[in-house]
Amino acid sequence: MQEMILSPDLDGSELVLADIDRPGLEVITRLGRRMAGEWGKKTTVTGTPDRRKALKGADFVITVIAVGGVRTWRQDEEIPAKHGFFGHSVDTVGPGGLFRGLRLIPPLVEICHDVEDLCPEAWVINYSNPMSAVCRAIRKATKVKVAGLCTASYLPGQIARAMGVDEERVDVISAGVNHCVWALKILVDGKDATQDFKNLMRRKLHRGMYAYSSLELMEAFGAWPMPGANHVAEFFPYFYGDQKDGRSLKRYPFRKGHDFSQRLREDRALRRKLTAQAEGKAPLGHKAHESGGAAIKLLTSIWHDRRTRLYANVQNDGVVPNLPDYAIVEVPVIAGAAGVRALQAGPLPDSLVGLVQARVAFAELLAQAAIEKSGHVALQCLLADTNTTSLSRARACVNEMFRTQAEFLPGYR
Repeated sequence: MQEMILSPDLDGSELVLADIDRPGLEVITRLGRRMAGEWGKKTTVTGTPDRRKALKGADFVITVIAVGGVRTWRQDEEIPAKHGFFGHSVDTVGPGGLFRGLRLIPPLVEICHDVEDLCPEAWVINYSNPMSAVCRAIRKATKVKVAGLCTASYLPGQIARAMGVDEERVDVISAGVNHCVWALKILVDGKDATQDFKNLMRRKLHRGMYAYSSLELMEAFGAWPMPGANHVAEFFPYFYGDQKDGRSLKRYPFRKGHDFSQRLREDRALRRKLTAQAEGKAPLGHKAHESGGAAIKLLTSIWHDRRTRLYANVQNDGVVPNLPDYAIVEVPVIAGAAGVRALQAGPLPDSLVGLVQARVAFAELLAQAAIEKSGHVALQCLLADTNTTSLSRARACVNEMFRTQAEFLPGYR
């Protein structure tokens, strides 16, 4: 919100916030009004628990939702671990990604049906995970225009920092699915620097460093995986779990998982801080510089036809020719008045295409399970996960998750 209020391109726009958390909505709405007032902006900020009122006539809709909060996120990690499914972020793949999607895809589809009715020309910019399955479900169930934004926008900056060069000098031709994208070619000042980057990673990374698993994957499959090691590692059966094959916290530091009690304390502290700021009892802090936030870049590029190059989650339609056309892929795009157009990325190498195709199938089954509210298809989805090695453990995990999270999974059968 701060980035949107500070953006010169959006000064004078109408920002409408919608949330079912009425106390939280009131705090953030008041905070937004204070930001606009103190920073001399013409942007208006209003809030309503009635999303249809918020959506009427909108040009852009940004969706950032979670169902169940930290409590269900904790269950997404701890219950699967009892059944032999391990991870760190647990918001994209495995039982955690599956049930996060089962919880939040139905309300997101409902929101998009309201978009069809109230603002059919609006672009939906989704930030909610599991990104691939969410965007696929929206495409399957509605006719809205949707693009997903996540960590892909950080990729050139990630590589630029590692190489010690300015981000503007770096271009990355990449393809994959959200949270598991592969750098197929790295350009610096227009020249191929892929091998230079690989050699740099070989020199810099050692066992026990955060990104060491990414180095191992690069050596095995021939391309650098992005974004962070903890996200990418969850897509493979090599790094988590208790097998006696060298995997350990000492070797892979991201294995430690979350401290959810600490996360809850931090959330409560953040709410207190935001409330104090909204009430004028705490300073807003220094005036931030204009943000390069991906959502702002995307929507202003569409609005002003700037044809900005970004990275987004969109339908494949031949951009990666050895993946299904319906797949949601995270690739470079051009955003302009005609919409969000994916750029040709080329085929994935043979070493990777089967792995990525399996993840496309996972997202497809998750989208289907959530749209149909089918427990049986949910089980099929988990069985399609390349980390699943036991039918009985998968079934037991799915059954326990449905029982534990029943209040957030209405209508599933």
